[in-house]
Amino acid sequence: MDSSRVYGSLKTSRTPEYKPVSLSFLPSDACRCPHWHQLALKLSCAGLILLFLSLIGLSVLVRVLVLKSPIAKYSVATQENRTEPTGGSAMLKCPRDWHSYREKCLFTSQTSGPWSEGLTDCSVKEATLLIIENEEELRFIHAFSKRKGHQFFIGLNYVPVEKIWKWINGSILNPDLVQIMGSNEENSCAVISQTEVFSDFCSADNRWICQKKLKHDSNPVS
Repeated sequence: MDSSRVYGSLKTSRTPEYKPVSLSFLPSDACRCPHWHQLALKLSCAGLILLFLSLIGLSVLVRVLVLKSPIAKYSVATQENRTEPTGGSAMLKCPRDWHSYREKCLFTSQTSGPWSEGLTDCSVKEATLLIIENEEELRFIHAFSKRKGHQFFIGLNYVPVEKIWKWINGSILNPDLVQIMGSNEENSCAVISQTEVFSDFCSADNRWICQKKLKHDSNPVS
């Protein structure tokens, strides 16, 4: 017998034969994920989608705000330019021979007379006798009187029936604002000087101060 054939036969018989293992004994859903795993996966996907959409929306909002900011600044600058007194724009202006103070125009008479004459003169000028509204204005009028070198009737007189001082607009004098020096009696009207406000006869001879609101002047300034 040929030795090579015997060796080959033995080698062949010793080599194990591998057969595929059947997995039929495993349950059909053994490789499937549990239900809660699937739910968690879906929720994670939904969360990622929402996060992505939120980022897109945020980026769009940022771009809109960045673009809007220069536009808003331009609008404000344009509005400010419209209110500035330029060659052809409307501006607030006092009439000739009137003095501006805040939102008021002030006029000092060149003649003197009783309080009633000042009341009439201011009315003709479409104005009223001066009504002092605050301490700052009071200090300004004191300094104004000093520069002018005169004392002036203002729109304040004593009402004997009520025993109070009243402004010509009907408001009652605030004693914390103006202290009236002198007597409080019938036919008393207020006069302001460079240092004080005092009571004088309404029939006395004094100059007066008129006031009116600033008005718009749309005429071009040359």
